[in-house]
Amino acid sequence: MFSILGSTAFWFQVLASTTPVLLATISANIMTQSGIFNLGIEGTMLICALVGVLGSAFSQSLIVGMCCGIAAGVFISFVLGYFALILKGPMNACGVAINLLATGGTVFVLTTLTGSKVTSSALPSLTFPSIRLFLLDRIPVVGEILSGHNFITYLSWIFVVLTWIFLYRTKIGRNLRAVGENEEAARSAGISVNGMKFFAMGLCGLYCAFGGMYLSMGSLKSFTAGMTAGRGYLALALDSMSRGNPALGFASSLLYGFSVSTTVYLQMYSDLDIKLISALPYVFIIVVLFIVQMIKRGLDKRRLRILPERIKK
Repeated sequence: MFSILGSTAFWFQVLASTTPVLLATISANIMTQSGIFNLGIEGTMLICALVGVLGSAFSQSLIVGMCCGIAAGVFISFVLGYFALILKGPMNACGVAINLLATGGTVFVLTTLTGSKVTSSALPSLTFPSIRLFLLDRIPVVGEILSGHNFITYLSWIFVVLTWIFLYRTKIGRNLRAVGENEEAARSAGISVNGMKFFAMGLCGLYCAFGGMYLSMGSLKSFTAGMTAGRGYLALALDSMSRGNPALGFASSLLYGFSVSTTVYLQMYSDLDIKLISALPYVFIIVVLFIVQMIKRGLDKRRLRILPERIKK
């Protein structure tokens, strides 16, 4: 096991495995900050994964495929926002509806266009390139870990930084967080509550689009039915762990990447049952989330004990 942890290939795989979950997590972070619990992240990613493949396959242009995937993500998010925010439908029910639509709809479209219910490998779709970082590539160990990743992996890191700056260093970000904390107070301050929430939904759709397209046009070369495999749901747990902070979201996503990469190596070198090994990443995240919540609860109780003493002083 220690030889695996010392391998640069292992840590390279950790970063690669983190990418789709990281994008889903910062999508959930944006939703949390705006006061929305979006269960539709899973379905949005799945739809975008298929639309990106179809767009690139029929146009033979990676840019067109990317734009199609982004448009699909933003559109689905706005549809969810319309039903939940304008028509006042239950947000959780609307999110579940998006997921059910994605699960069945992607298989229907895939079967109609390719004749296969499983994969789009019959379509000549394009993929995002891997990028070698010129200067970093020459540094031993560090270059082997950080250089050579897919374009979307590097883009996800940029999104984390930009999202953190947006939320904590811009006026619009402060307005968005104000809406998430207290809608009535934000409305009385002249902030458009629904406008802010739709803006957050649009960003969520953008991040989900790249998360979905990474799966079908980055790590793999085609769309596969159900390929998101619960990553959207897992992102909600990681968002709870990071409490809406993109920087902490990145750290918590790395835990998932680490557990998934460990699982891959265990499948190669361990005699344990494959089904048991496959469940390890999710069990690992649940255990970490439980520990984090216990620590958080302990800190909250400590604050409550200290507060009366400070007030007396």
